[in-house]
Amino acid sequence: MIDHFSHADGLAAFRPVGEHSLVTIVEAVNHAIAQCRELRVCRLLVVTHEVTGVSPPTMIDRFLAVEDWAHAANGQVVVGLAMTAKNISPQKFGVKVATSFGLTLDAFGTEAEALDWLSGCDSKGRQTNHGTT
Repeated sequence: MIDHFSHADGLAAFRPVGEHSLVTIVEAVNHAIAQCRELRVCRLLVVTHEVTGVSPPTMIDRFLAVEDWAHAANGQVVVGLAMTAKNISPQKFGVKVATSFGLTLDAFGTEAEALDWLSGCDSKGRQTNHGTT
């Protein structure tokens, strides 16, 4: 089991804290996704608001991260990211790349938005409703 990971009722949450590099945080999310698959949990909330030391990712960084996460998810885990606005591409490039790799993923500025989005996804990542907002 990885640190800062919890799960209940078909939803897992991973809330890393402290100093990280981009490489270590990408790997940690990869492990959280793998943990979800092992536990047969289909939705993962990742909250990175308490992570420090990571510069905003480049387009290539985003591409490589979601490629890794898509392979780890293998179509079995839907990922909602809550992160600071500076780390979200205005065009949501990483979200588009994730879709091309078969990963249902979206990024939001708040945990509440990410949870709302995840609550509207079924186990295959299809939106079953439009959330509560």
